[in-house]
Amino acid sequence: MSWVPFPSVGEERLYVSPSIDEGALPARFIQPLVCRRRGHPARGVGYIGVDSHVCMGERYVPQPAPGEQRQPPSLEQPEIGLPRPRISIDTLLRAIGLSSPNSPAVGWDGHPRAPVRVAVIDSDCGGWGVLRGVDESTVHQALSEQHLRFPRLQQAPERVQPMAGHGVVMAAAVEAVAVDVRLGLFEIPLAHASHVHGTDLAAALARAVGDWGADVVLIAMAYAGWGTPAHLRAILRGCARSGRGGRGAIIVCCTGRIDQNQDAHGDSTVLAADDFNAQPWVIPVAACGLRGGWYRVHRHPLGRLGPSVELCAPGELVTFPDVGAADDSSLAAALVAGTAARMIATHPELSLVEVRQLLRATALKLPSEEDAAAPGLEADSFNEWDGIGHNFKLGHGRIDALGACLAAADPVCYALLATRRSLSDQPASPSTAGMELEAARGWEALLRNLAPRSDLAQRYLALRGHLIPLVLRAPVLRDALFWLARHLRALRLYGPPVWPEDGTDHGALGDRCLHVLEVLGDSLEQAPAELPVKEVSRWLYELVRLLEVMPSQTVARFLAKACAFPSAMPG
Repeated sequence: MSWVPFPSVGEERLYVSPSIDEGALPARFIQPLVCRRRGHPARGVGYIGVDSHVCMGERYVPQPAPGEQRQPPSLEQPEIGLPRPRISIDTLLRAIGLSSPNSPAVGWDGHPRAPVRVAVIDSDCGGWGVLRGVDESTVHQALSEQHLRFPRLQQAPERVQPMAGHGVVMAAAVEAVAVDVRLGLFEIPLAHASHVHGTDLAAALARAVGDWGADVVLIAMAYAGWGTPAHLRAILRGCARSGRGGRGAIIVCCTGRIDQNQDAHGDSTVLAADDFNAQPWVIPVAACGLRGGWYRVHRHPLGRLGPSVELCAPGELVTFPDVGAADDSSLAAALVAGTAARMIATHPELSLVEVRQLLRATALKLPSEEDAAAPGLEADSFNEWDGIGHNFKLGHGRIDALGACLAAADPVCYALLATRRSLSDQPASPSTAGMELEAARGWEALLRNLAPRSDLAQRYLALRGHLIPLVLRAPVLRDALFWLARHLRALRLYGPPVWPEDGTDHGALGDRCLHVLEVLGDSLEQAPAELPVKEVSRWLYELVRLLEVMPSQTVARFLAKACAFPSAMPG
């Protein structure tokens, strides 16, 4: 038998030998499919850490009240057999800025788009018949010419079964966030029992992104015992470089559970640097409560933390009717994957890097612990936020699905949301996104209302999506927009009760608006090739001429109305 081509994506080509007696390629090209299980004993409470060891806190053990008899310790996971409240899908969607029932995402230019393709890779995709948008061709995998399957499967998942599999529940969560997506289900063998799990995962990724053309991939499972071999890293790199026509496939995964880590001798809350979930080509998502706070069940954390955590999303227990229940970082990852799909539906030209930038910029900074004084594993550790707004438990903050889509469509919405207040030091922080999201929604609504009677507004709606990559790549332009957004927020929060008032504006806002347009004009000289520079330049020239003769008070009134100031004048 000859070497068998392994599913791949990008420029690298991988091959498998069906026989160990096969003539070997040069040794430096051979990578084993089998990963050695890791984890080793350590003194005391030893945990595999960020690179080697990190000393973690002790597990919280409740102390019995006087006269109360201590119950024997349970070996069950904390969420098993213990009652806890379930939230509704409506509550879940509102927590990430969406309405219920949810509506499909709209393209930034108002034009319809092809359905976004979301692949779900999981070890149980049975019962998939309850889903709306499944591509059945992804469920059934054909044999290769050598009668091999990549990934390894004995039979295709059943269309109907008494309880839907974990992958189907995750797909239902994606559909709740991103309506009208096209779903692909790629089942792989159970990770816990397979020392070739990394290879099965590599094959499923290659099939999903390379063959099926997935825009977004959800891997809502984590098992760190088998590591990330070189060929899996090669596939991940290929997905990031070649997926979505070179823009990069968006791979979202969960942070996993503390009992499914590299340490074979105990639970660890640390997401190690060489875990699959910590690779630079994926977006690891942690779970949080509705009002922030690292997700805990009876004070016990289920997920993991570390410098690789990108974002967080609600992980509260929720039931999807006729499908099943979901919680923790699996649910959180599904919500982020659905949000990424909505962003791609809004702006298909965004690259993987740009999607990550927008997700980070629009995320809400909330308290890392609902009650840092309460006992619990790591309750008093890893709660600080660094200078660029990252926390080991919550990443860059809680996902704001509506805000991310507004920012993906319009640079002004991006500036309003990227400069919003941090609530990380406010334990009683609101569960909703607040004033800045209201301002972004107001800006979007005003543009839509103006477009039928304003040529400049109509042309802006047709051009604004092209400006998003330019703003993300041009720090000077970004700073100019951010100043304007911060100034408007200051006026809204700390200005006079009625703004604008005649005689109180001295032209600063008008001057700053002209400055933004001047910087935009300068930035066009280094604009990416896909930007329609001539059309933008003509629109920009006419807008500058209009602002130069417009009274500054009129500019202020327009901005107050656009950003939903309560005292904004009608008309």
